Amino acid sequence: MIPLLICSVLMLAVIGERLYFYHLTMAQPLKETKEPELIVANLRKGLPVLHTIISIAPMLGLLGTIGGLIKSFRLIGAAKQLASPAEMGVGIGEALITTAGGLIIAVVATIFYNFLTARLESYVAEYNLSLKEVAVGEAP
Repeated sequence: MIPLLICSVLMLAVIGERLYFYHLTMAQPLKETKEPELIVANLRKGLPVLHTIISIAPMLGLLGTIGGLIKSFRLIGAAKQLASPAEMGVGIGEALITTAGGLIIAVVATIFYNFLTARLESYVAEYNLSLKEVAVGEAP
C-alpha cells in the first residue's frame, strides 16, 4: 500500500499543479506570447508522470493482491488444522483493497491526463488556426 500511497500523493500533486499552471498560462492566447514553443513544452511537463502512474498503479495493486493471497495460503499451509475464516479474510481483504486502490488511482489519473491533454491540444489547435488565418489574410 505504501507505493500506492506514494503514487496517489504524486498524482494529486501533479494534477493540482498542472490545473493551476494551465489556468494561468491559458488565460492568454498562445499567439500573443513571445515563445509559444517554450510555453507548449512547459504545458506538457508533468503529463509523462501521470501517464506512468496510469501504467504502474494497477500493477502495484496486483502486487498487493499477490502479497495478500500469499499470506492467506501460508496460513493454510502452516496450520495443522483448518485455518479460521477470520484469519483468511485478512489476507484476502488486503488483496482486494490493494487491487481496488491501484485501479482507483489509475482511473483518476486517466481522467485528468485525458482532460489536460485535450486542453493542451485545443490550445495549440487554436494557435495553429490563428496562424493560418493570418497567412490567408496576407496572401495576394
